[in-house]
Amino acid sequence: MKTVGKFFAKKLASLLVLLLVLGIGIFWFRRNSILAWFQGTHKVQYEFVIKKFEAESKLVVAGAEVDTTANHTFDNNNLQEWPDWTEPITKLFVGREMSVEIPVQTEFKLVLEGISQSDVQIQNNNLTFKKPVLVEVDSQQHGEIKISNNSNGLLDKAVDVFTSGLKAQEFLNEKSQEAIYKTSEKVLNDAERQEKVAAFAETALENLLNLNSEEKLEVEIEVADLNFQIVDKK
Repeated sequence: MKTVGKFFAKKLASLLVLLLVLGIGIFWFRRNSILAWFQGTHKVQYEFVIKKFEAESKLVVAGAEVDTTANHTFDNNNLQEWPDWTEPITKLFVGREMSVEIPVQTEFKLVLEGISQSDVQIQNNNLTFKKPVLVEVDSQQHGEIKISNNSNGLLDKAVDVFTSGLKAQEFLNEKSQEAIYKTSEKVLNDAERQEKVAAFAETALENLLNLNSEEKLEVEIEVADLNFQIVDKK
């Protein structure tokens, strides 16, 4: 009787060991299968994001643009160096200064080209950046430059006729690049504006990544995640 009992005990122990090994094997297989699936899905997300970035290259941050008026003054020595075709206007300012008002629009562009998988992190469909993203600060003339009437009390139709010409506008724009550059500097040093750019950048990137995509990503950007650089000519 004892012999039979020992026999069944050994069989039961062997069966328990077999079930234990089998259970461990099934757990290991499922765990690795799930892990492989998760890693594969994660990899697809990264590849999708980078592909979108490469296709866009530079993304204008819609809503973050700033409209301002830059003022620039030319002294009489500057005016004497202007070409002969500007004489109809420069002769009116002999011995005086001439001030111009320049309508300027400043845009912010995210440079997405060159961003790699190692530069971003995706967790629970939430995307963050591991290193600052380059933001180009670009100010341009946005409308006609006008000669200011209050600089010397001068108000003449010749002034309006001259400044309305395309050639004159291009010339004044070229001569006013310093003022346009300073506009970018002023906008760039505005902490509140930087906060707005970061907020609008989140929306712009989410719109880019989630367009025609079933799986929606959320983007988190702080001011510290952005590297602002002026691209205007001095």
